Amino acid sequence: MKNFLSNLFTTKAEISTDSNEQIRSFFRGDKRITANNAQKIAIVMACVNVKASAVCAMSIKTYKRTDSGKVEDYKNSLYNLLRYEPNPNITASIYKKMISQDIDLRGNHYSQIVRNGLGQIVALYPLVADKMQVELTTNNKKVYKYDGVVIPSNKILHIFDIPDVQGIKGLSRIEYAKQTLEFANNSATHGNKIFKNGTSPSGAFETDQTLNDESYNRLKDNIVEKYTGLENSSTPLLLEGGLTFKPLAIKNSDAEWLESRRFNREELAAVFGVPTSMINDATNSAYGNLEQRFLSFFSNTIFPLTTIIEEQLRQSLLKTEEKATTSIKFKYNTMLRVDTQTRAEYYQTRFNIGSISPNEIRAYEDENGFEGGDERYVQLNLSTVQNLNKGVPENE
Repeated sequence: MKNFLSNLFTTKAEISTDSNEQIRSFFRGDKRITANNAQKIAIVMACVNVKASAVCAMSIKTYKRTDSGKVEDYKNSLYNLLRYEPNPNITASIYKKMISQDIDLRGNHYSQIVRNGLGQIVALYPLVADKMQVELTTNNKKVYKYDGVVIPSNKILHIFDIPDVQGIKGLSRIEYAKQTLEFANNSATHGNKIFKNGTSPSGAFETDQTLNDESYNRLKDNIVEKYTGLENSSTPLLLEGGLTFKPLAIKNSDAEWLESRRFNREELAAVFGVPTSMINDATNSAYGNLEQRFLSFFSNTIFPLTTIIEEQLRQSLLKTEEKATTSIKFKYNTMLRVDTQTRAEYYQTRFNIGSISPNEIRAYEDENGFEGGDERYVQLNLSTVQNLNKGVPENE
């Protein structure tokens, strides 16, 4: 175990150097799109963050099946890891964000599974996805190589959502959308250059005379030094030698630059499954349909993603004998915590059909129960379910 850990975490300096070089190459104008520099594109960062924030807000819990139903399994060693802290260095919410970000940017998330002498899982450590290779043996078993070191598959948690043709690893959205991302990068670069040079193409100098080399170079150097850049925007020009300045009428809107940026934003949002209204774009959005888009985002994007995560956690973290009695689930009703009215309507609906008791509602609200609060009621003058089953009139 010590050798494995040392192999995993002795490459920190190398990873940092590579990342810094990729970032520097991005700002130098290198047009190659990678997972690292794609994050520098505003729309990509917005989409990735919206999804990661939605996933991290929902807690993951382990449950155990009993004769009376399903209950939270507090004694399971996985409960604390998935609910609170997968390892001493990060919290569960940050860990869930890392999973979502890795899936969106690299197509795969990998974590090292650490077990104690009894075989219990005691920690989950995220790994650098770019350093992992996945292969399939002749007997259809996965083989993982991290930085060239072969790692047994039972020590790796592997999560992905877009499978390759063999189903052994995930495909990156960045690779799928590379052409769109390159266009977004070029559009942003174009806009930056326009603002750097004074907001818009300024115009042309005209004269009936011929400028000699000295006059031409002096004029050029003077313009670059005193009249370009945002800090010199709108500074009056001092001309000589019969020169006149003729402004050009070309604007960003005339070149359809803004329109292309909007279209590109919609394409990238679709790649990540995020409504544009959730990344601060209210175009074509009315108050009445914002709620529907929000619900669509959770039902069509977040719910499938969390289902995949649940299933892959179960497959990798539970022993064969545990899978029959233990389940790992996201707690979806935690999303109701930010909406008091919706939460109240949700509780009321379930309460009226005997689906939930007052004490269960109070437990969801982190409040203590009270005596008699475990009874359930239905809409017959609020008679208890127990009395109805016994044939007792609702008024007794």
